[in-house]
Amino acid sequence: MKKTILISFLALTTSISAQIKPKYGLSAGLNMSSFSGSDKPDGFSSKTGIHAGGFLWNYLSDKISIDAELYYAQMGAKFEISAPTIDNTTFALTGKVKNDYIRFPVLFDYHATEEFSIALGPEIGILLKNKLEYDKVINGSTTSNPKNVQQFDAGLKIKAQYIFSKHYLASVGYYFGMTKVYKNTEVYLQNSIIMQEAPKIYNSNLGISVGYIF
Repeated sequence: MKKTILISFLALTTSISAQIKPKYGLSAGLNMSSFSGSDKPDGFSSKTGIHAGGFLWNYLSDKISIDAELYYAQMGAKFEISAPTIDNTTFALTGKVKNDYIRFPVLFDYHATEEFSIALGPEIGILLKNKLEYDKVINGSTTSNPKNVQQFDAGLKIKAQYIFSKHYLASVGYYFGMTKVYKNTEVYLQNSIIMQEAPKIYNSNLGISVGYIF
């Protein structure tokens, strides 16, 4: 009896999946990214960037799909802080943290209607390049490329999507980073090396995009 039920369920699922063709397309939009976490310094705020890539929705039923995306994203943050000088005074320093990633979310998508759906799932990112930009000359330059940024990022994304005119897609999503942005660093102190734990600073990002479904 149990085998019969299981075989019937698998046959039904296969039949539904075969009837509903996967959807795929391209999308692009704006990022409003920043940092979160208990160790985030004061003076950091959101930075605007772009994202662009492609997606595939693989339907398991008429209500559920697994969505895979691959896209390029500009993330990071803006900052305005007080920096110390040699003579124990401070000066205002503003700039941007620019971290660019290739990102790959895999989302479990619930389609409440044919047009509207809500998706949730994990997302990973691979760092392509990173840069710090300053409004003043620091160590002879207005930019630097920190070596202590993690190459791998992972977290959770939630997303709402709406299809209009059959082929056009509008979506808004929020990413909660769960891996630290920065690595542990070595600190030299009194002829010894001490490993300083990375601060609890995580990526966060609000993305708004439009796309086309083929």
